[in-house]
Order: sequence, then structure tokens, then C-alpha cells
Amino acid sequence: MNDVVSLRPLAVSDAPEMANVLSSPRLYVFTGGEPPDEAELRRRYAVQTRGCSTDGSQRWLNLIVALEPGGQAIGYVQATIPQSSGPTEIAWVIGELWQGRGYARTAAELLADELRRMGVVDVVAHIHPEHVASQRVATHLAMSPTGVVVDGETRWEGSLSCADKQ
Repeated sequence: MNDVVSLRPLAVSDAPEMANVLSSPRLYVFTGGEPPDEAELRRRYAVQTRGCSTDGSQRWLNLIVALEPGGQAIGYVQATIPQSSGPTEIAWVIGELWQGRGYARTAAELLADELRRMGVVDVVAHIHPEHVASQRVATHLAMSPTGVVVDGETRWEGSLSCADKQ
């Protein structure tokens, strides 16, 4: 992989480009739903860019995964950080055209690094039992599956203090 992946803060203005990145119906095989259009993403991003829930109980970190040089959006990573106790929920999505090149792994590592800087230690992710690529990303972050299943997805847990830094 010669290209470098970076993360940048999500902006409402990312909606047109991200509508294209997220346009493949195959991205939703494991999670359900369908590709969002630009208008839907603008609505979502207007909320997500606030950075926190309306009641203040959660802080949100929403970042675009960009391919350098040039900064082309290829996906996103996100974290929901509880203001009280409890683990931080993380997720990653790479557009279909860019899958299979290690970008999700790199983006998840960059997210983990940012969370460590913020003092986050414990993380969770919910991954469909047949989504092998996401399971590999979680394993790389030193996360392990639990016996907990929520909406058909297995809860994975880990500590960023133990994450593999290969």
C-alpha cells in the first residue's frame, strides 16, 4: 500500500463526497439499511458535528478517513465516548471501492491513537458474526469477542492500553 490514510474531522460539506463513498448496497449486507443520499447525510452530519448528545451524556468523535495525497474521502471512523463510566463504542466503514487494502485497519489504529490521547482505555464494537474483515480489524486492536449479541452483532471488547502497535 503506497497511499497514506489520514483522519480529518467530519463536516456537513462532506455529504456529497460521502454519499458516493457509501453508495454501494453491499456495504449494508451485515448492518442493514440502504445507502444514504446526500440530503440524509447532510441531516446526519449536522447532528454529528455538534460533537455531543443533546443531554451531554456522550461525546462524539466523527472522522472522515481520507486517502493521501489529495484527501479523497474513502470512509469514516467514529467513537461514542460516555461522559460517565463505561467503554467507548467505536466503528469503522470503508467504501467498497477501497476495501481489501488495509485502510480500515490503519484508520482504526489512528482512531485508537486519538482515543488514547483523550484518555480512553476501554472500547467496544459490535460486529456481525460473518463480517470477517471487521473481526480482523478488531483483533488487531486487541479486542476479543464476547458472548453478548445485540441485534445480531457480537459485542467485541478491548483495552487500548493493550492494543497491538505493529
